[in-house]
Amino acid sequence: MSTKLGIFAVISLSLLMLTPAYANVTSFSLDKSFFTIDESFSFSGEQEGKEIVYIIIRNPNGSFKGMLSDPVPGQGEFSVIPRPVENFFASEGIYNATAFTDSQKEEEGVTIKIEYDGKKIFEIPDFVLQLKPISDKEVDELKTVSFTASITDSSVEGEVYSLEKNPPSDATINSSTGKFTWTPSNSHGNNPGAEYTFDIVVTKGSQTDRDTITITVNEPDAVNPEPKPEPEEKTNTKQTTNEPKELEIPAPFVDEAKDPQSYVDRYNDEAGYKKWFDDNY
Repeated sequence: MSTKLGIFAVISLSLLMLTPAYANVTSFSLDKSFFTIDESFSFSGEQEGKEIVYIIIRNPNGSFKGMLSDPVPGQGEFSVIPRPVENFFASEGIYNATAFTDSQKEEEGVTIKIEYDGKKIFEIPDFVLQLKPISDKEVDELKTVSFTASITDSSVEGEVYSLEKNPPSDATINSSTGKFTWTPSNSHGNNPGAEYTFDIVVTKGSQTDRDTITITVNEPDAVNPEPKPEPEEKTNTKQTTNEPKELEIPAPFVDEAKDPQSYVDRYNDEAGYKKWFDDNY
């Protein structure tokens, strides 16, 4: 008999050593980002041991609305049996969901807030999702513009980045890192610059934030080649001199039968003849 009692004591001590003194719930959340009024909702989470877990729902006034449970949890985890949303959530507002193990009291459990907006329920996170400001950009055609979007709370993980509201068709953003890249083609630019306005969006659970950005695309300035020196105009300048008109010899009035001296004498002696000769010859 004493031998059996000794064996039982050893086994009991071993179980005590393997089982945590406080098998508390450490964390839990809804299994989806939201559940509609027509669905059944559920929670899952982590605990320190392998105890039955209960989750009590209380309405905005603190009144008890129902309880969910996992009667056969796995080691270090739990997942409650789904229940209809409409059985727990009737009026709009913020509800409390408190998870605790069989060895805990409700007030010792972990509490999260669930909001019901009349159509769906979703968890209210304990952080604020907010993008860091993103300045507008300017770039030339065929040049790449790149930047990385990020959130203000660096402790938040698993946020998802995207582009909305008519971004350029070939612009991309990495959904995990937030890195944006775009190389405008030679059809995107204009002088003055063409503007492309769209939203950078980040989402985490039920929270979303966005920032509107404008990217101006310019046509690069045309490079004008240095003008070649113009050839000097070669002008053929002919020196002109006032040459006397060739006098027809003999002049029409000359009578070759007369002595030429007679005409010279008339020019010197007769004023009327001299004037007539000068005007005509």
